[in-house]
Amino acid sequence: MSADPHPQPGGFAHGLSHDDWQRIGAALRYLGRDLHHRSYAVTSERRELLWQEMDACLHLAERLERQHEPVLLRATPGSRPCTLVTGASSGIGAALARALASEAGRNGVPLVLVARRLDRLETLAEELRGANGVEVLCLCSDLAEPEAAWRLLEQLLQRDLTVHTLVNNAGFGLGGAFHQVPWGRVEAMLQLMVSTCAALCHGVLPAMRSAGGGRIINVASLAGLVPGLPGSALYGASKAFLIRFSQSLALENRESGVRVIALCPGYVHTEFHAVLGVEERMRRNLPGAMWMQADDLARRTLAALDGRRTVVVPGLLNQLIAGLTRWLPEGPAGRLTTAFSRRYRRR
Repeated sequence: MSADPHPQPGGFAHGLSHDDWQRIGAALRYLGRDLHHRSYAVTSERRELLWQEMDACLHLAERLERQHEPVLLRATPGSRPCTLVTGASSGIGAALARALASEAGRNGVPLVLVARRLDRLETLAEELRGANGVEVLCLCSDLAEPEAAWRLLEQLLQRDLTVHTLVNNAGFGLGGAFHQVPWGRVEAMLQLMVSTCAALCHGVLPAMRSAGGGRIINVASLAGLVPGLPGSALYGASKAFLIRFSQSLALENRESGVRVIALCPGYVHTEFHAVLGVEERMRRNLPGAMWMQADDLARRTLAALDGRRTVVVPGLLNQLIAGLTRWLPEGPAGRLTTAFSRRYRRR
């Protein structure tokens, strides 16, 4: 019987540990190599069949070796709550980490910083330890990888940490027409800004609810509130998901003491637009009143946690834009966002 190279989700047997899956995957990988060696001693027709079997075994081995059970953090007598910030190496994430560090230091709560660039995390950690006397843990992780959220939560579990404050900030931008974006980048964005955010919320909520409180800050964007933004189709859609997701979580957890907000900033002075290669032209084409400093945004965000709004749009001009595009008919709103997109992208 051929190994199914595309097993259906949930088709794996339950009750096996991660080590068990690793052993099964290794056995299938060995079988695939054995089939490859045997193929040279048979006819060409039989060799083709063996190669198909080999490919199926190797593909399934890769799937099994990546298999990872979802991780749920639960409070235990020895566990400690922490503040977790993803995408903390620069920009909004670093600013939020700085704003949360003094609070964490006062409360004796560890601050966990997550990003791909460990050197930047360590530099920020030293700054925060010196300024606030806070315990800081730096974890290097690419959250755009499948299963990365579970691996991160498992690292917290191994350290007897639960999460009291979660900041889902990790993300990146994609410029240009959607059909021109490499599919690998599309998958990475969906994984990072949709799946990973949802997985982390899923993993931390049980402990928050049992503790009678917690905070989740999902960093969305003004782009998620406007009805379409040409040139940023997937980015805007992923941020719109975060907004609606946060609104639903806030309602589901309203009686549990868990506060959930979707932060929707406009233009912020960070590396974000420089990475996209559009920073200079945006600074040239957009008025200064539309920009905000990251530290100012962070202060407004922490103040919003004490408020009642779920969707937080910092800045009067940003609030005006959000309200205008919400109430305009679809046609005029679309023409407005298209003209705006062309303006900030023109050279």
